[in-house]
Order: sequence, then C-alpha cells, then structure tokens
Amino acid sequence: MKESSRGQGLIEYGLLIILIGLGIALALKLSGISLKETYCNIAGQVSRGQACEPAPLCKDDFSSNLSDWKTLTGSPGTIKNGSYCPSNYTTMMNACSVSASKDDYVVSVDGANLTSGNGYGVAFRLQNTPAGMTGYVFQYDPGYYPGAFILRMWVNGRELSPPIAVKNAPDFDWYGEQHNVSVSVKGNKFKAYVDGKEVLSATDSTYPTGGAGIRTWDSTVVCFDSFNMLSLP
Repeated sequence: MKESSRGQGLIEYGLLIILIGLGIALALKLSGISLKETYCNIAGQVSRGQACEPAPLCKDDFSSNLSDWKTLTGSPGTIKNGSYCPSNYTTMMNACSVSASKDDYVVSVDGANLTSGNGYGVAFRLQNTPAGMTGYVFQYDPGYYPGAFILRMWVNGRELSPPIAVKNAPDFDWYGEQHNVSVSVKGNKFKAYVDGKEVLSATDSTYPTGGAGIRTWDSTVVCFDSFNMLSLP
C-alpha cells in the first residue's frame, strides 16, 4: 500500500471516530443526559469520587470580621471565639456569593449550634431588592407543628405561605449540638441536607440566580463555624 493511501485511511478513520463521538453526544443531549455529568460519573468511579469535584467559590471561617457580609434585615451580630453569632431577626447576605455570579452551587453552614429560639435558615438565590429580601430559605422550624424542615420563598421582604416544600421531623434534635446544613441549587431543583443526609427537595423556577446567606428569627441564639459556597458543573 502506498504511503498516501495509508495516510488517507488514517484520516478517514479519525473522521469516523469524530462523527461517532458527535452522534453519541447528540443522542445524549436529545435524551436529556448531560455529557459532562456522564463523564463525571464514569471518571468518578475510576478516581474514587475525586473527579469533577465542586470548585470552591466562597469561604468564610469567621476568623476576623464580617466585612464580606451585607445586612439585609436586623443587625449583624458578633464574632465570638471564631464563630459567627447573628442577632435575632437578621438576614445576612454573603457579598462573595453575589460577585461569584453563579446560578448553580452548593451553599453550606458548618458547625451550626442552636441554643434557643425557633431556628435559623440558609438563604439562596438571594437578592436585595429595594422592597426587601427576595429569594429562597431552607430552615428547620420547631414552631411549625410538629416541627418540620421547610423551604420557603420570599418576595420583597415578605415570607410566602404555604411553603414550597415541607417535611415533618418532630423528633429531630436541633438544640445544643452542632449540625452541618447545606443546600444544592441546580437549575430549578433544590436539595437540602443536614449532616450529609438529604432531608428535603423541591422544584421552583421563580428565581434563576442570586447570592446566599443566613437568616434567624424569633429570639434565636445560634452560632456558625463557617460558611462555604461551591460551584456545580
């Protein structure tokens, strides 16, 4: 076989592989399957979960001050022994979470320790409108009989009822111990976790973007060890 014929055969073989790859990618897309997610699932099995890990966007370990936070309602509170303890009826928005300009992310507060009051929430897709706080809040509310995990929507400073999603948890031990609370926000799908366990999920398309933060209410005394925000693929 001449060299030119052999080279032409290799080129045709390469083009065939490319066309097959494009066909598979198109088929996955038409089926609603993300090619990147498929790659991450396969690569994750090979790398024992290390492939396609969420990239860090924002982090605050509250070691110094609250310069990266904006007070939307109430007063900011204080930092005590490396933990942030917000005041009662306070909503704080993390400025880094806004400047990160990400629609899909995981937001978490670690080492949250509630000692009294009716709870706290993790806010996401948060916006500071002239009329007041707008966005979503995931919270555990012992005052919502018989105690429940709740996902609520806020519009211009008003908390809407009924909640978007509710899951009763009357026996959940919320006081006097530390918990890690996180919310995965991807498109119109939200999943909330407490200590790594999924406790609530919901779907809503009202707010496609926004920052993240913390909310307290009703004589709540709580402190947080850290705030984190990670990007999602």
